[in-house]
Amino acid sequence: MASRRKKPEQPQEEGAPAWMNTYGDMVTLVLTFFVLLFSFSTIDAKKWEELVNSFSGQRFVAIQPLDPGALEHGEYSETVTAEPQPSVKPTTNDIEAMQQFDELYQKIRDHIKDNKLEAKLNVEKNGDVILLHITDSALFDSGKDVIKPDAKKLLKKVAAIFSQYERSIKMIRIEGHTDNVPIHTARFENNLILSCSRASTVWEYFIDTSEIEPGRYSATGYGEYHPIATNKTEEDKAKNRRVDFVIESIERLD
Repeated sequence: MASRRKKPEQPQEEGAPAWMNTYGDMVTLVLTFFVLLFSFSTIDAKKWEELVNSFSGQRFVAIQPLDPGALEHGEYSETVTAEPQPSVKPTTNDIEAMQQFDELYQKIRDHIKDNKLEAKLNVEKNGDVILLHITDSALFDSGKDVIKPDAKKLLKKVAAIFSQYERSIKMIRIEGHTDNVPIHTARFENNLILSCSRASTVWEYFIDTSEIEPGRYSATGYGEYHPIATNKTEEDKAKNRRVDFVIESIERLD
């Protein structure tokens, strides 16, 4: 009986399976696709800087927008780095202005103390702002916007102090305030109108009296809406009826 012939053995494949070639081609195409997308885009350095700052709370500086074309040709390669900002050293003029502003505050304090005006005037300083309160009774009769004759002497002295330290002053805002007791007269329909008129009257007096240029004065009224006391007692209401001088330093201390 004839012997059964054996089938020839299939040769074993060498290297990676055939499907790996297809997979590698696909990955290469995907990578090429994303490289192409990047080549058409640019990074907005300003927006990137704002984004980083919002998360880190630290000032980041973006040197300049990334240009993929320049990177391709090896012209430059910039990155966004967190660099500490050098502190700005004050100039001699800055230091003199700040010193004068401190002297202005002290001068007002001394004038109030020396002339026993604590019941009428109060002054405080917060950084680059001096706040001078003057009670309405020191300036006006109740419900009126005409400066009392004896109050003009007080305002004239204040104006002279401002003029003496003019170089240290950036702006003087004159603000009128009232208590919360309603007013309705033929001249003033409400407290807001009264406070605005009083502030304007004081503003006009300072424009005529002070040597500081008019553009550095402004006037506004807030009525009863910016109280500094509760309005629950007559003493608190008297504190709220006032004219404020908000004096800003020429050199902001930001």
